[in-house]
Amino acid sequence: MKKIGILGGTFNPIHNAHLTIAMAAYEQYTLDEVWFMPAGTPPHKSVDQEISSSHRREMVLQAIGSYPMFHLCDIEIQKTKPCYTYKTLKKLKERYGDDTKFYFIIGGDSFFSFDEWVKPKEICKYADILVARRPEDIKHPQKAFQEKLLEYQRHYGNHFFEISVSLMDISSTDIRKMIMENHDAGAPVPDKVMTYIKAHHLYERVYSSNELMDMEKRIKKALKPQRYVHTIGVMHTAANLAFCHDYPYTKAMVAGLLHDCAKCLSDQERIDLCQQYDIEITAVEKKNPQLLHGKVGALLANIDYQINDDEILHAISVHTTGCVAMSMLDKIIYVADYMEPGRDKAPRLHEIRKVAYEDMDLCVYMILEDTMNYLLSHSDHIDDTTEKTYTYYKELIKERG
Repeated sequence: MKKIGILGGTFNPIHNAHLTIAMAAYEQYTLDEVWFMPAGTPPHKSVDQEISSSHRREMVLQAIGSYPMFHLCDIEIQKTKPCYTYKTLKKLKERYGDDTKFYFIIGGDSFFSFDEWVKPKEICKYADILVARRPEDIKHPQKAFQEKLLEYQRHYGNHFFEISVSLMDISSTDIRKMIMENHDAGAPVPDKVMTYIKAHHLYERVYSSNELMDMEKRIKKALKPQRYVHTIGVMHTAANLAFCHDYPYTKAMVAGLLHDCAKCLSDQERIDLCQQYDIEITAVEKKNPQLLHGKVGALLANIDYQINDDEILHAISVHTTGCVAMSMLDKIIYVADYMEPGRDKAPRLHEIRKVAYEDMDLCVYMILEDTMNYLLSHSDHIDDTTEKTYTYYKELIKERG
């Protein structure tokens, strides 16, 4: 008879404790396989609407890919209606028959509330229950666990068994909070899952309408009217580009709204702030202090507007010069600043505006090419960063053919 363990959960996101529990169950009960079963629409709690079921499914696949004994079971995630464990187990039992024995794996908290689940007797009819309880669990000491175990055995039969496992004190909720607050959440999460989270900007902070309106009011007071109009144009253009290129649009709006926040300062004030906060001033910037408004803008965004997101701050700092291997947000702000609706003097603007929504790297290269041509004919000094950025994107586009 094949022995299959089932570990269900929202996996929002999956983390190392899930893998530890699954491995302990696999080894201690000589299971043939452990199936990870992401929840579709759980009846007892909501799943963050910002994270789609396809993302949660893919994170599970990323986490278990290197474990041949672990598999994905997507029977629940395919459903749109609330999923009840007894119904899922019944369907699996009907599908695989008596040649397969199922073990449903749960944590200590779920164990102590098991009798509140829908039709717990039906669950025990189709599977034994493996309980992953930490030996050091203060909330549920061994005596309380044994008493509950005896109670369940009287009500539901001999279907409950303990998994001995030491777990890290971490939860999916903690991980989501760490990412939202821009802290490193890497350790509790498999590397491939963390890479996926970062690539798809999952769990990042979403700025509310009220927050954006407050920033807009403050920046309006800080900037001259014409600069403010430009800023609003950049903000909305950045939002449009973010939607098009699958980037969190409120982050793009914040970066667009604050990209010129240091334009309100004099050249000397920018120099003084750079010296005060040990911000490097290049030779070109010494001769043209207005170029410092990106670097100083990132500083003001952090200090005056409490923006702690490194991506936003970096995009603000390089929005004038660009940089080698720009992030998507870097590119969005760099392009939005160049082509917002108020701009009308740069060459190829119509073409650039079209390409921006189709191919960001090509658009960045076109802007850099036109910028370099302008600087070569109008200035004796070209910022080294701009030149390096132009060379990088020229080679990138050339390699693409």
